[in-house]
Amino acid sequence: MVGVERGSIVWQSTARLVRPQAHLPAVHAEGVPRPESRRRLATVIDDPRVPELMKAAAEQVILPRWRALGEGDVRVKVESDPDDLVTVADLEAEEIITEGLTRIRPDAVVVGEEAVAADPSLLERLGEFPAYWLVDPIDGTGNFVSGSPDFGVMVALVEGGVPTAGWIWLPVSGRLAVAERGAGARLDGERVDVAAEPARDVADMHGWITARFLPQDVRERIRREAQDLCSQPAPMSAAVGYVRLLEGGSDVAFFWRSYPWDHVPGALILGEAGGAALRLDGTAYDPADGRTGLLVARDARTWVDLRAMLLTGSDEI
Repeated sequence: MVGVERGSIVWQSTARLVRPQAHLPAVHAEGVPRPESRRRLATVIDDPRVPELMKAAAEQVILPRWRALGEGDVRVKVESDPDDLVTVADLEAEEIITEGLTRIRPDAVVVGEEAVAADPSLLERLGEFPAYWLVDPIDGTGNFVSGSPDFGVMVALVEGGVPTAGWIWLPVSGRLAVAERGAGARLDGERVDVAAEPARDVADMHGWITARFLPQDVRERIRREAQDLCSQPAPMSAAVGYVRLLEGGSDVAFFWRSYPWDHVPGALILGEAGGAALRLDGTAYDPADGRTGLLVARDARTWVDLRAMLLTGSDEI
């Protein structure tokens, strides 16, 4: 049994120890523990180990290669998408983070973006895992390759299918966003509580649409008002985008592709801050559902109005 220590994110568990890249046994739904059934602490948000691990990966292998990538350090991940890049820094950072997270929480499977690229079945089996980590070692690899500072490291913990903790680290600016379900969100150590702010009119808001993966029929349904409101340049990094939303630099964002490692950390953090990241039909974002379309509002009170403004037609896409 794994013990619980004060200030730790190690919970009581009798789950079998599963290490990354090991053969994973089948898990039956009736054996999946619910998050509330675990003994939990209210100090996950203060636990330094995950942020320190993310910072260590950045310092050791990411920042030394920023604007210093050599020949052979970058390759196209998928031939059909020449803009989908992976670098040696992505691979090495994921290896460091995976090893560290396995030490922190040995019973949780580590599902990293690059691990899924090597074994796509991991993504299909998320619903089988009682607990798992999500890792995006460099979110915004294209920005990283081009020399832009707009990239980040993202980690989330999911238990019983429910995201329970999330972290975003921006290595160049040194910004840290963190949240624990039910314990609120912090940006650079300061609590973010959007609900405590006066509600704003949708007409006064600003944001962006990540158009890269939008199907043509969806593009044609975007209202003119939404195009005007969402005229900010897309950051091409969900990590940077969610931090922008947290700090109030943007109010709304619309994504089509919504991989779990790109959005679970930020969606949880923003939700704990008083925002909302929901499917277009208003249902919750489930990291294992494989669906597309995610509308993110900094202030949950405005989500319905933003959804009405975004697209013509019904909620079905």
